[in-house]
Amino acid sequence: MTAPDPPNVVTDDELLARFILFSRWIREDRTLRPDGFMPSPNSDLSATRHLGLSELALWQIAQAVADALRKTLYGRADLKTADVRRQRLQADAAPFPENPNHANITGWPADKPAQKIIAIELAAAATFLARE
Repeated sequence: MTAPDPPNVVTDDELLARFILFSRWIREDRTLRPDGFMPSPNSDLSATRHLGLSELALWQIAQAVADALRKTLYGRADLKTADVRRQRLQADAAPFPENPNHANITGWPADKPAQKIIAIELAAAATFLARE
C-alpha cells in the first residue's frame, strides 16, 4: 500500500526543505548564505514539503535530488511556509513522480536586488541541518 499524495494546498505551518548542494551556501558558523535561496533565472525556487515524511525519507529524497543533479548533498535548510509568505512569496505544491512532496516557491520579483533581499530574509529564517 502506498502513502496517499499530499494535499495540493501548502499550509503556513508546514516545513519546507531546501536542499543544500553547494558548500559555498554555508558559512563557517553553519549559518546559511542567501545564495542558496536565490531563484534560478528561468524558474522558481525548488523545495520539498516535510508533510508525512520521516526524517529518513526526507534525506533519501534529498540524496536522490543531489544524485540526479550530480551534486554533493551538504544538508538541508528547513523553514516554515509562513516565513516564505511573509516575504510576499507563495509555496505551491508541484509534485512529480520521484517526489510527490515537491513544491515551488513562486512570486519572485524580477529585480535581482529585490530577490537578494528576500533571499537574505529566508536564509536568516531557515535552520541548517548537516548531512550526516
